[in-house]
Amino acid sequence: MASEQGFNSSELAWEPPPPLVVISILNWNGWRETLECLGSVRRLEYPNFLTVVVDNGSRNDSVDRIKAWTRENLTPGYAMAEYSDEAALGGGEEESEAALERAPSANRLVLIRNKENRGFSGGHNVAIHYALERKQVADDVFLLNNDSVVSPDCLARLISVQQSAGAGIVGAIVTEKENPRIRLEGPFSFRASFFAPFVRDREESGTSEKRYRHSDFVIGTAMLIRRDVLAAIGGSSGDYLPSRLFFSGEEQAFCFAAKRRNYVIVMAKDVVVEHLGGRSAGGKGSTLMYYYGQRNSVLLAKMMLPFHYRILFYSLNLSLSLGRVAKNLLRRRSKAAWAVLHGVLDGYRGRVGKWRYHDSETTASG
Repeated sequence: MASEQGFNSSELAWEPPPPLVVISILNWNGWRETLECLGSVRRLEYPNFLTVVVDNGSRNDSVDRIKAWTRENLTPGYAMAEYSDEAALGGGEEESEAALERAPSANRLVLIRNKENRGFSGGHNVAIHYALERKQVADDVFLLNNDSVVSPDCLARLISVQQSAGAGIVGAIVTEKENPRIRLEGPFSFRASFFAPFVRDREESGTSEKRYRHSDFVIGTAMLIRRDVLAAIGGSSGDYLPSRLFFSGEEQAFCFAAKRRNYVIVMAKDVVVEHLGGRSAGGKGSTLMYYYGQRNSVLLAKMMLPFHYRILFYSLNLSLSLGRVAKNLLRRRSKAAWAVLHGVLDGYRGRVGKWRYHDSETTASG
């Protein structure tokens, strides 16, 4: 195993053999980003992974584009399984699964076609359920945004950190492609996430020699989760990530549930994933990001904060949210102001799931 001081993927030796990692990638009309992501995943140096692309009810030719990429880029002898969501939830089909097991990691892919857009949590939940129901059960699931690019040693480093830290959940540092100086690297605390800018995260002391730092939660852009954590949180219901949030904040809620069960959560300090800026959500400043960001922060507070902190958050959040509405109006961004206001109102009303204007807004932005 690599030491805390350095890392060389070629020197890694796992005992027992390397864990099987299912990589879950969601696609919703964003085939260009998905194909770029798949290209980077195919170059992973880790020896035992299975790539799963969940098409979340795309309205364009995403499925055909992904299948064409598979035929053109995977080498002879590749294995591709295409499942409906029902077949995936049942663990796949015997003949296809056998072919997947015979193929090398870089030359096997599963395409799951959801009938409708289940959102971030619902889409990944189908892949997770498949990973844990198939004959060759996954040891870990790696949630990866389709508008992200990974380095060849990314997954090996994450597994190494997982084993070094005894962690149930490991996250990567996320950088923005358009502005690499923006680095989301934590540690992230629940307290700071609710009460920023009044409360800030503090750097963990005594960890300068380690390749990880402890955190309350990690970023869902690139999130490695051990099988026992998934089974403990969603094994009985299949709702591993909370589907009621639909679009954002699911990683915080999931990590909160894991922390309550005393699982260790860390950020890997030497693993960087490049993010293309939320294109699958319409890009920064889209009405969807404004709406779900506002609404789900209120829903998360209700789920996670004690009563007295919740009341404090509600008071501060209402003032800040109305300020955001006014700021967007002054800048003549009426659609953004409208989305923020809807998010605030629906959050306090306790409305969950898909926003009633979700489909019309995605059509307008597309």
